[in-house]
Amino acid sequence: SQEQQLRKSLKSATVRVTAGEFRGQNISVLDLLFSKYVPQGKRQELLELYRAGILTTEQVATVVTTIVNRTEAANAALAANARSPHRAAAGEDEKDCSAHLDDA
Repeated sequence: SQEQQLRKSLKSATVRVTAGEFRGQNISVLDLLFSKYVPQGKRQELLELYRAGILTTEQVATVVTTIVNRTEAANAALAANARSPHRAAAGEDEKDCSAHLDDA
């Protein structure tokens, strides 16, 4: 089926991940797409655009690696904020980070 073919393409395409739990590994685009980093809504949206031929495999790969990198960068920033008690406004930063992630 077309669906199996699409999944096969995403499974055979791999990307080298530079952040997060997959750091330093080559991971299939499909596995990254279905990892904890990609929210279900975003995953559905990417799959629909991919099915429609609007996004190429490479573009999907770029989007998911960007999401992983941004998520990890945001997590690192939050961890740094948590370690510095003089940052009273850490809660404000947290809201900003998640707003930017939605644009990925």
